[in-house]
Amino acid sequence: MTLRILAVTFIFSFFLLFSCEDEDDTTIEIVFYETTLNQLDELDKGGRWLANGIKETNELESLEEEQEAMITNYLNDLALNPETRCDDAANESFINDLTTEDYPQEAIKIVENAIIRVCSSLNYHEAYWTTEVNDPNVSFPIQIINDMHIDAATKRVSVYAQQVINGQVTIPAQVGPGECTTTMTGETVCYHPNAVYLNGSGEEFLEADGTGAWWVKHSWVLGGEGYQNWELLLEEDYGEGLWVEGILLEDDITMQVGDIDGSDGGFYNLRKPLLENTPITYSVDRYSPPATTPDFVLEWECTTETSAFDGLARNCPQQ
Repeated sequence: MTLRILAVTFIFSFFLLFSCEDEDDTTIEIVFYETTLNQLDELDKGGRWLANGIKETNELESLEEEQEAMITNYLNDLALNPETRCDDAANESFINDLTTEDYPQEAIKIVENAIIRVCSSLNYHEAYWTTEVNDPNVSFPIQIINDMHIDAATKRVSVYAQQVINGQVTIPAQVGPGECTTTMTGETVCYHPNAVYLNGSGEEFLEADGTGAWWVKHSWVLGGEGYQNWELLLEEDYGEGLWVEGILLEDDITMQVGDIDGSDGGFYNLRKPLLENTPITYSVDRYSPPATTPDFVLEWECTTETSAFDGLARNCPQQ
């Protein structure tokens, strides 16, 4: 009996030992960009940012396989579980672990940027915004579109704008650089200096291919790079335009965009999401100093329309 007990004990210990060894040899697998992207809701812009972080991680050559697996699994978990994406404590702890374990700085930066792009309050500006204005000389409402894109990690803001009447684009003129056309009223109008051609490919073109349309692009980096601005108008000669910059005000949500240093009269727009509204709306207020009240106020509504820039739709901002 004693020998039988010893034999059973030995066999059990043998299998337990090898079972533990097998468990120790188990490693998590690398997650790839396409795998995550294919599991996302088609309107989930935050999930797409996280999938893009996985793609950037997949492309890094400085990572060991175990490190790549650790990062891609974390970003994948955030992408597939929206309610956990902006848990500051968990995200900070993960980034601290990467730093402590001497992960390459470029990999840590990818994780940091992905989380910023998903969780920043600047994302309240990101949407396909539309508003309508009336002109007594026009029998149809005039729709103005601001297709607004935010990269919170770089603080880059890009707005693609059009004016549409009865389903037809009226501004900008649908002509390329150096070209002009004649309106129905006989006026000559030419290429808008800020115009780019969009066909849903995620790229901007200066030549039409028949699959998209011309949009007016205004783009700036908050607290950084500005741009030469021409208003959303039809002209034959647009003149020299005005230099425009954008800054974030102290409330960390309102953008002031315009002649910040006052060298061209000090005009500016205040752009802000109206978070007190349900659903959230958007406001653009134009000021021409020294006036302390706006020249005009436009309030915009969000729609999940497909973006002409990248061919993708996204959810409207929510609190």
